[in-house]
Amino acid sequence: MNKHKNYHLYGILTIVILILLVIFLSLFASRKSTTGNSSNHNNGSGTQASSPSSSPGTDIIKDEEDDADISAYLEEQDTIISDMLAGMSVKESGSAEFDFLIGMIPHHEASVELSKNYILFGGENKELKKLASNIIDNETEEIEEMRHLIKEIQKQGISDKKNEKNYLKFYNKMISSHQHIGNETESSSNVEEAYIEGMVIHHQMAIDMSDTILRYSNHKEIRSIAKNIIETNKNEITQMEEIFNNM
Repeated sequence: MNKHKNYHLYGILTIVILILLVIFLSLFASRKSTTGNSSNHNNGSGTQASSPSSSPGTDIIKDEEDDADISAYLEEQDTIISDMLAGMSVKESGSAEFDFLIGMIPHHEASVELSKNYILFGGENKELKKLASNIIDNETEEIEEMRHLIKEIQKQGISDKKNEKNYLKFYNKMISSHQHIGNETESSSNVEEAYIEGMVIHHQMAIDMSDTILRYSNHKEIRSIAKNIIETNKNEITQMEEIFNNM
């Protein structure tokens, strides 16, 4: 009797083990099938998924390149502005006209260098690159004109200390207020933005200097240069602002 009872228990255990084995094999097969389908979906010729145009790694490299360009541009910009301000230090000469030219030449030189700096580290915007090239050409030519005019004024011995005093009063105040001009572009996100923001401020300095000399000089050639600087710089500021708004 006990022997038959044991056989009965062994039979039940065997059935339970077989049932568990079947369940286990079914689950394993189902999991393998799911994995295979997923692989086929990603790698098969009929898949609808497409590779991204740029991997995250590529985007990171591009961002790093952009950061390197803006950092290099701003570093060189700071050097150019620092040299400009040092060069624009004017000593009394007795002539407001002479002082105007002595200050405007390094200002123009900085404009040329800033534009070259933009083309070197930026230059992605074709319209802005063309404008920068025009600034280089036009202001390089004006520098030569002003150097020639300095010699003429020295020969003529032009002197008016009262007008010079009034001119330098404004001029020195303006130079003092622009000691940290480079700070205005520190938050720029790209080279184009930094160039435009810096040049608008820079051009406005030239306009202010020219407006002031027109009040204190009747010299025909000086007035002609000053009026041309005002007109040209105002037009270029307008162009740069339009480019900025369309970026």
